[in-house]
Amino acid sequence: MLIALYKETNSQRIDRAETVLVRACDAVAREAAGSAVTVSADDPSRSASHALEAFAGVEGGIWRAGVGSIAYAFPSYEGTGVKTDLPQAEERTIRQVAESTVAADRPVAWKRDAPSQVLMLQGCPIPGKPDLAAWAMTRVVTVGGRPFLLATTGLALLLVVLLGSAALLARVLWRWSLRLRSIERALASGSADLPVLALTGQRDLDRIVGAINGAGIAAAEARQRSEELRQRVAEGERLAALGRVAAGVAHEIRNPMAAMRLKAENALAENADPLRAKDALRVVVDQVARMEQLMQNLLRSVQRSAVRREAISDVKGLLEEHAELFSEQAGRRPISVEAPDALDPPAHLDPSQIGRALDNLILNAIQNSPEGAPIRVFAKSTVTGLEIAVADHGNGVAAEIRDHLFEPFTTGRADGTGLGLAIVREIAEAHGGRATVEHRGDGTTFLIELPGGAS
Repeated sequence: MLIALYKETNSQRIDRAETVLVRACDAVAREAAGSAVTVSADDPSRSASHALEAFAGVEGGIWRAGVGSIAYAFPSYEGTGVKTDLPQAEERTIRQVAESTVAADRPVAWKRDAPSQVLMLQGCPIPGKPDLAAWAMTRVVTVGGRPFLLATTGLALLLVVLLGSAALLARVLWRWSLRLRSIERALASGSADLPVLALTGQRDLDRIVGAINGAGIAAAEARQRSEELRQRVAEGERLAALGRVAAGVAHEIRNPMAAMRLKAENALAENADPLRAKDALRVVVDQVARMEQLMQNLLRSVQRSAVRREAISDVKGLLEEHAELFSEQAGRRPISVEAPDALDPPAHLDPSQIGRALDNLILNAIQNSPEGAPIRVFAKSTVTGLEIAVADHGNGVAAEIRDHLFEPFTTGRADGTGLGLAIVREIAEAHGGRATVEHRGDGTTFLIELPGGAS
């Protein structure tokens, strides 16, 4: 802004100087037109001096074509005396402007921009004297003058203000940086709860610190409430699972107990046939064995057995062996096996436990598939390990039991115990993997995902 103002000021000064120069040149021409002008006369110089007295900083004179300067005056010259000699540095330029004025018989203006000043020269024809021309010359100082000093002073003051503001801002930012680093170190302490931060003495930062401290207190309270709620939910889930297990056990042992009671009552009846009593006792023994097997399956579904891993490369043979066990029971349900002939690297697993899991999945697929529906048993290597799956084309799993499908006594069949899939889940988790299910539009796929490596 200051530079633009400075330039505008110089432009205005030059414009005013041009106007003054035209008036001064006209004044010299009028004075020369009203007097007799000769080469030896002193009147021309006095006339020129008289004409230029009203124009400060302007020098000028009269020029005769083909002869040269016949009058010169600089009445506002600030030297020790009156300046009467033509400036030699500009004589060539004065000659050019004056001769051009006489030749064209019209005013001629000339201007030269220098780094520190602007030199302007104006030539005017003298009416009635075609061989004479008046001229006037002035200089406009652009560097070192008052506008330049004002602009320079303004820029210097502006620079001081900017440097002071920058220094003050740098100091404020530096202090903020120190306080922010202290807050950052406190927050990076690694504690589970937000630390209580000390006030910094900076009002804006202290508002942030207060907000962080308040958020830390609120977060600690919320975490405590969340932990209490989690414990309650876990306790509720444990009790719910225990209730489902108890209900399942009661349902499973109710029928054998009813049968044993009926047979025992028949055996104790008066005049009971000894053969019938013996048959009744045999039924009681069978039912006791059934309940014992039920208890063993229940324990297997909730207790993890030790895993004895072996390096198995022939997974296809393992699948075919267990699929063959159910070939007769499958009836018209063809069981296909798909797996690589050899795994590289081999899988590390317990073949007996994985075999038990496979038996449960294949039996589950047979029980839930209609006659003629194919059953597919397959295995494949994955990025994380080995995946074993059994896919059927049955009616799928009821929506109401999908969330609890791998829990004990969860079954969609009236004659099912709901322990097979629970055993599959425990075997998979004992190997460090997991058991999952995919509900397809045309059936269900149960998967055992086992991690790779020997661990």
